[in-house]
Amino acid sequence: MIKPTIGELLSGVAVSLRERVLPEIPPGTTRRQIQAAIGIIRRAALVCDKTGPYIYADNKDIEQTMRGLLPVLERAVASEGNTRLEAVSARMRVALDRSTEPAEPYPSPAALGARNIELQELIAELQEILFETPPAQSAIRIEIDSRLRALLRRMLARELEINSPKMPR
Repeated sequence: MIKPTIGELLSGVAVSLRERVLPEIPPGTTRRQIQAAIGIIRRAALVCDKTGPYIYADNKDIEQTMRGLLPVLERAVASEGNTRLEAVSARMRVALDRSTEPAEPYPSPAALGARNIELQELIAELQEILFETPPAQSAIRIEIDSRLRALLRRMLARELEINSPKMPR
């Protein structure tokens, strides 16, 4: 690991601006702008070193949930004959069959981000289809909804972990 990390460097810049530069600037627009910049830098410092692992875990969770959902979706397609549900199920299978395991041990941030968007778009499309075509709440639909809600709770919990500052004990 390279030391100092990007987060540590950004934190140092924020501290330096707050302790050395800000006291030299009189009240007014410039001071408020520096204060805003310090806040942005501190925010970036808080999350930048966590973003890769966060998206990596998010992608793995979404993929695992989709793999578990495919047989349930196929049962829903068979019982409902919904062509849109069939189409999103087929796109999920293609997305999951396409190997995203990189030759290197850890994918680049760009590859992680692109995969995350692809997976989240599939989940969003599935949710849209389920919302637009609500037949009587079948056991299959309830199971799909339950799995999607559980996934979204886990995703929000992960996001909260990287977006919340650590509280001192």
